[in-house]
Amino acid sequence: MSFVMILAAFGGGVFGALIGGTTSFVFTGFLGLAGAATAVASGSTLILDSVAFGPFFGPHVAFVGGVAAAGYAGRISKKRLENAEFLTNPVNAKTVLGDHSDKDKIFAEDDRHVDGADVTVPLFKTTDPMVLLVGGVFGILGVLVEYVFSSIWEIPIDTVALTVVTFAIITRYVFGTSGLTGIFPKNEKRFPFTGKMLLFNAIWGFALSGLVGYTAITLGVDNIGFSISATSLIFLYFGLKFPVSHHVSMVAGHAAIALSSPWLAALFGLFAVITGEYVQRLFNTHVDTHVDMPAITIAFWSFIILGVIAPFI
Repeated sequence: MSFVMILAAFGGGVFGALIGGTTSFVFTGFLGLAGAATAVASGSTLILDSVAFGPFFGPHVAFVGGVAAAGYAGRISKKRLENAEFLTNPVNAKTVLGDHSDKDKIFAEDDRHVDGADVTVPLFKTTDPMVLLVGGVFGILGVLVEYVFSSIWEIPIDTVALTVVTFAIITRYVFGTSGLTGIFPKNEKRFPFTGKMLLFNAIWGFALSGLVGYTAITLGVDNIGFSISATSLIFLYFGLKFPVSHHVSMVAGHAAIALSSPWLAALFGLFAVITGEYVQRLFNTHVDTHVDMPAITIAFWSFIILGVIAPFI
């Protein structure tokens, strides 16, 4: 780990905050596809290792930076709006701020409001230097921790996903107020799933994972499906009801390469899609920072595949 890598990670975290965590992740998908094509054509994984999953667009750097920066910006926005609401009471406002209270000025800044759980929004709009610095610092921490997980401790898991989960939880406790599992209204079920809904998800999860497993084995690239799924998130920006599927395709890719079976890839992809539904409701609903459902799902099932099953095959 060099100082140049740390500098690059700081830039990746800042850029992830600047353009938004999800936007940076879409770029991960595009560069992942380019890297996969290069790897198949020439055998070089340089684009995959150094760009798509390196300090530029690696989720453990750019996405982690974007998530942390959004959490920080959301906390600042919440305080600003609380101040604006407080100033609607002229008696209290005069007591605290004197005759120079300016409620209209605070309301005029509402265009900079950020929902800390929304990582699709580019934080460029905040024009807040601290937002970028938070992104950069978390980018550095992300690359360092992923290095520890993968190269020092050598944990048999998808260490990028594990790093994303680690810093999402840290972000929640540092900048959030909703607790790890959110604050649900009393009249709302935490897991309102029907058999039909779960069957629908199981079908597309199984089918997609079988396809991903076949493709991953054919090309010898475990993250080809992941890159396609990441790229497809661009359609969310058009307001479409579009599936988030990269947890399914990455788990399938791990299973396909580690276990050499598209059938097992399809099976584990089915497990991943159902797991994801419960994880989303448990950790990322009614919250004020983002805890990434796909990263939790990938981390869990990759450990089962790589750490529990693969060593015995």
